[in-house]
Amino acid sequence: MVDIRGLVPDIAQDIKYYGRDNFVGAPVDGYRAPRCWLKREAAEALARVERGLRERHQRLRIYDCYRPARAVAHFMRWAADPADLKTKPVHYPDLDKPQLLGGYIAPVSGHSRGATLDLTLLQCDGRDAGCRPLDMGTDFDFFGTRANTDSPEATATQRANRHLLRAAMAAHGFRNYPMEWWHFTFQPEPTPHTLYDVPVTSPEQPERQVQIDRLMQRYEGDVPGASLLVVHDGEAVVSRGYGRSDLELGTEAGPATNYRLASVSKQFTAAAILLLAQDGKLGIDDRARAWLPALPPAADAVTLRHLLTHTSGLVDYEDLMAEPYPGQILDAGVLELLSKQNRLYFPPGSAYRYSNSAYALLSLVVERASGMAYPEFLRRRIFEPLGMHDSLAHVAGGPEVPHRAWGYSEIDGHWQRTDQSSTSAVLGDGGIYSSIDDLARWDAALYDDRLLGDAWRAQAFSPQAEVTGEDYQARYGFGWRISGDTLWHSGETVGFRNVIVRWPRQRLTVVLLSNRNDPEPYRTALQIGALFGADRALACASCLP
Repeated sequence: MVDIRGLVPDIAQDIKYYGRDNFVGAPVDGYRAPRCWLKREAAEALARVERGLRERHQRLRIYDCYRPARAVAHFMRWAADPADLKTKPVHYPDLDKPQLLGGYIAPVSGHSRGATLDLTLLQCDGRDAGCRPLDMGTDFDFFGTRANTDSPEATATQRANRHLLRAAMAAHGFRNYPMEWWHFTFQPEPTPHTLYDVPVTSPEQPERQVQIDRLMQRYEGDVPGASLLVVHDGEAVVSRGYGRSDLELGTEAGPATNYRLASVSKQFTAAAILLLAQDGKLGIDDRARAWLPALPPAADAVTLRHLLTHTSGLVDYEDLMAEPYPGQILDAGVLELLSKQNRLYFPPGSAYRYSNSAYALLSLVVERASGMAYPEFLRRRIFEPLGMHDSLAHVAGGPEVPHRAWGYSEIDGHWQRTDQSSTSAVLGDGGIYSSIDDLARWDAALYDDRLLGDAWRAQAFSPQAEVTGEDYQARYGFGWRISGDTLWHSGETVGFRNVIVRWPRQRLTVVLLSNRNDPEPYRTALQIGALFGADRALACASCLP
């Protein structure tokens, strides 16, 4: 595949599936950058079309080119959801959603072969400026007979404009799909029997990539690996895997690999609480016992804010579990243990002590306030709206984790699977699985109000408590450590070590997920961020060389 802008640097593009202005109403899986990729033969032919059009003060505007197979799967999931009708007035006003399957949405797309694209025609003034789209009668991805190239419902002018586009494309080997005036396939197709599923990304500077690969060297080869995401200015400039997600099967880690996030999960639990507060279902300063009456009287002054900021003083449930603990403890089991402890480490709000107990309790509050199981709430209110279709809070006997990474620890010089422990089933403090593919979408949502309004996000990202007793110089918000302008959180559990670091003012995020107990990834994430201009010292003054 080649990027069309490598041949025509200033060609007009509006890659619809990268953003939300499309028939799905959300960014589509596999589009990590607004780029037009095509097989070289098709790209060179398209460049010739553009050059010919410019001779008569016209240009192309591209909507879509190569489409990863995972994007097509995203379309199919959307089509199978009868409740999601928010784009119907614009994209399919005259059709019922089931009618889209077949002629408009199919399980296999020619776009995935790299020689099909969607576009329109622009008319420019005599100076090749002031270019505007010609009237084609419908917008791109309008589902209905009006979009047929020769539709009698189009005016004479609209049909003439469609024919201009069709003739320009046909002159260089592109055949129009008659049901969609914007849809063209280069003939003969270079790889007619091959479907590709490589995500669309931006090219990375070779020298910088060499430096990144050097920093990630310990994860390379036939060892437990990692997945690395760097998002800069809204584009996933690095998105790749290293090493293995499953040593026994030899499965390579990649962007879609799902890791147990451990304490990186806490930001999702905090977001769930904030969503319910935004909905008016609870208050951040509600007493925890109002929602969880089983808590002991000693916890009477504990509020949800205290739970969110690790200032509750509640006893850590891991200190209360007998060794060996029989089976796996659940979030409800954490509450049961705490209900028998009529004591606190300190009065609520008077000190900071990192508390997994607090976030296990918050997941139960989410259930009580929403009337939904915690995994279901995350799915409906966070994961599905953001297109994070492979993310989930994993429950034994529930949906399997897709593309699962298994956790490993190095023991006596050998990697051994150590995927689960007695605390691995607690959800609120660390039981979410996700991939860098999905976390790229999560990161994007933290810049706007698609989930939380500005005021609620500001609370999550504002210092609420001074972090003490840890190796990092930081304060704590709601599910986020805060160091200067840097937002971050690490996660460690048996067989997994992860970190997300965000520099919002620089529109920069680094996510490093790994299925191994070593090395600690935070320093590596800071070093990678520094390659893109981030100030490492803000995040971790004490852990730099």
